[in-house]
Amino acid sequence: MRVPSLPIVAGLMALALHAPASAQPTPTATPASAASAAATTAPAARAIVQQRLPDGRVIFTDRPQPGARTERRWTTTPEDPAEADARRAAAQRESAAVSERIGRQIEQQRERDQEVELARAKAAQAEAEREAARARAEAEAPPPVVVIPHRPVRPRPPPTVRPPEHRPPERPGPKVPPRPGATPPPGTLVDH
Repeated sequence: MRVPSLPIVAGLMALALHAPASAQPTPTATPASAASAAATTAPAARAIVQQRLPDGRVIFTDRPQPGARTERRWTTTPEDPAEADARRAAAQRESAAVSERIGRQIEQQRERDQEVELARAKAAQAEAEREAARARAEAEAPPPVVVIPHRPVRPRPPPTVRPPEHRPPERPGPKVPPRPGATPPPGTLVDH
């Protein structure tokens, strides 16, 4: 069993993916339905099948492999070169129009950003000029004079000074004779 190389499979997959809308996937084919489908297709039509090999690998090919199970089939018709050129030219014109529109939008956004930045710069400059003018006015202004309304002065009476209180000296307590055999407290005068 010959398995097609990877570039061939990739090319077939690309053909299947980019097939025109007229290409319709068909349900899983049996050998009988595959033979009848091959007999009814026009000679210009191209059939691409997705097959699963006995070892589990999936392949896309335009030549079915014997012993592989066909899971999907796409039938495509080759494009008319004139129609393809017309579609390509229309797509290029549309792409150019979209690119031009996006370029204009980007340029308009850039201009709006520049205008906003210019307005911010002018506002910042005006604020700086106002601050400088206010600082100059404060520096040139004479110092403020505070006028306190007149209040009559009321003389206060002189404070009354009390003479210090004289306390009489403390009198010593009554002399109590010590008990016989007791030791008198220290600092006590004892008569003998």
